[in-house]
Amino acid sequence: MRDPGAPVDLYRLLEAAGEPELIDREIPENAEILELGCGSGRITHPLIALGRRIVAVDFNPEMLELIEGAETVLSRIEDLDLGRTFGGVLLMSTLINVPEDARLALLRSVRRHLAPNGVALIERYDPEIGNDPTPTERHLGAVTIRVSEISRDADRIYQTIDYDGGTHGHWQIRIQGRHVVNDDEMLASLAEAGLRLLHWIDPQRRWLAAALL
Repeated sequence: MRDPGAPVDLYRLLEAAGEPELIDREIPENAEILELGCGSGRITHPLIALGRRIVAVDFNPEMLELIEGAETVLSRIEDLDLGRTFGGVLLMSTLINVPEDARLALLRSVRRHLAPNGVALIERYDPEIGNDPTPTERHLGAVTIRVSEISRDADRIYQTIDYDGGTHGHWQIRIQGRHVVNDDEMLASLAEAGLRLLHWIDPQRRWLAAALL
């Protein structure tokens, strides 16, 4: 599930931050892409603009109403079974940062829908998140994102995230002990779900590419 309290109005304002270009590089050319947890289309719409064909899945009907130019499916990721496979499957927005049983359910859905020569892209927290408690600030479109009250307890992250949309609104989310998946856990979960690591995409190992075993 998404972080609690993240409203549709906030998702309307958030913009992509390089993810569409990364996805376009990593997913085979001409592959149809299944986006698990599409939200309001922050990544969907730029991918469509890049010429990609998308099937967008979300459990929130209000989010799906904002999607244009893609096939949409209302479903929990864990329950999804479209009876077809895709050359690319996306599991982004750190949805994978959950305890083992929930993580395996997500990955098994990826496995069900990944074509034999397909590539799955998965985004997780930086494994070092929370080790530096220094507050941060960044801008994403019209929204300023400030992260504070940061702490780490073993494999759990605690932080407060303020989203300042100016005249559009202000939202605050408190992350309370969300699981941080380490490399060993990630590799073990992939294998148990019938997937294998192709490569880590970025130096922080936030993004990985996977394929069928």
